[in-house]
Parts: sequence; structure tokens; C-alpha cells
Amino acid sequence: MSRSSDRSRRAPHSRGALAAAVLAVTLAATAACGGEAPATGDTPPGSLAVMSDWDGCDVFADLAAIQDRLGVTAIDGELQSDGLGEGIDAEAAGCSGLFDLATFEDTQGTFEYRSTGDAAVRAGLAPWSTEAEAEANFSDRVDQRRRNLPGIDYLDEVEGALGGAWDESLTITAETEHRTYLDVYGRYGSWVVYVSVDYLHDPGVGAYESAPEFYPDSSAEQLAVYPFTTAQFTDWLAQEHLPQIQTDILDRAGGE
Repeated sequence: MSRSSDRSRRAPHSRGALAAAVLAVTLAATAACGGEAPATGDTPPGSLAVMSDWDGCDVFADLAAIQDRLGVTAIDGELQSDGLGEGIDAEAAGCSGLFDLATFEDTQGTFEYRSTGDAAVRAGLAPWSTEAEAEANFSDRVDQRRRNLPGIDYLDEVEGALGGAWDESLTITAETEHRTYLDVYGRYGSWVVYVSVDYLHDPGVGAYESAPEFYPDSSAEQLAVYPFTTAQFTDWLAQEHLPQIQTDILDRAGGE
């Protein structure tokens, strides 16, 4: 089956173009609550003084660690890298991308089945002049996520906290019928960082759950094609990756 055929089959369940629309709704509401994006014309105080000219994909190393953990097989287009005042989240230096994940393939008689996973990732660093501004921005972002302004039909949501030393943090893992959504937020002093990831449920697991009679000698776990489970990925992102991002940001800020 051709690549274009794969894309059309997964389109109903892929965030794809919807990713930008969903994030735009949330961030527009956040901006309305949080006020203007940090001004970069004069020399500002706080973390903004150091981070005002940082580029998003430099901050998040082109999302390489997340891509590796997800088992990304291809990037759809190019990564979108923004500085402050750019992109759909003008308050943050951001990095985002759409990715292909592993493919499940099977043949049952003359029937050939092929389904490719996909993921959307968005990360951002929002520096502010004061801790009070950062605290308000963190609160706004968390509030907008909990209010679910895009109206995504979440079936289940679990909240937690980041590993490491943060002034404030929150993780939210949510499921829909076809996708997993993971949003993590951290505030350290006068800056806020976030990462949002959503991905299609493992197509191998989906194939088994939709027709287990086709696989009498197997199981959902055996047919899984992703190199992670949701629990594993959530734990890694919250307990390992965000603390490492925090360390990287502090090291870079200390060197400037």
C-alpha cells in the first residue's frame, strides 16, 4: 500500500492539521488571561533578560530525545522553531513537529492490513521578568488545559507531578477513543516550560483489540509495535526528560 494511502486511512484519528488548531484555541485563551507576550525591545529583568533571543528548537534540541523515545520513523514536513513573539504561542520559544511512528502490517488470506502510528509534539519555554508573572502564566496554562476549551472528548484523565525540583509542576495524561494526550508543565523561578504530546494508539494493539479472533495464539502486548507503553512514556517524560530539560536550561542561562 502506498504512503498516501496510509495517510488517508489514518486521517480520521490523526491530530495532523488539527494539532495547530487545538493548540491555537488553548494558547489564544491563555494569552487573553496572561496579557501581552514578553516585550523584547529593552533589556528586561528576570529570566527574560537572558532568554529573550533563544530559539525554540535550540532549547529543546530538535525534540531529539522525544523522537527517540517514541521510535519516530519520519518527520512530516519540517520542525517548526519559534522565538518569542513568533508562532501560535508568542509568549514562548517553541519547537513542534508531526511525526510518523511504527507501522503494523498483517496479511489474513488475501486481505492485507497496514496501519502507521503518528504523533504531534509541541514544547515551549516562556521566560518572564518576574516570578509573579511566571506564576500567573503557569496558572493560566494549567487552567486552560483543565477547562479543555478545544472540547476534546477525553475518556479518562490522570494528573501527576514532574520529577526534580520545581516551584510548580503538573502532568496530565488523557485518553480518547483513538489517541493518548500527555501535557506536562513546570515553573522554575521566572520561567515556565511545557511539553504536549499526543499519539495514535498503538496500531498493533488496535488490530488485536478490534479482531482478537484473527490472532488466537497472540495477545495485544505481543502485537504492539511501539517501543513504549503509555505508562512508560509518561514516566520517562515527567520523571527524566523534563528534569533534564530544566538542567539544560539552567546550564545555558548560567553560561550567558
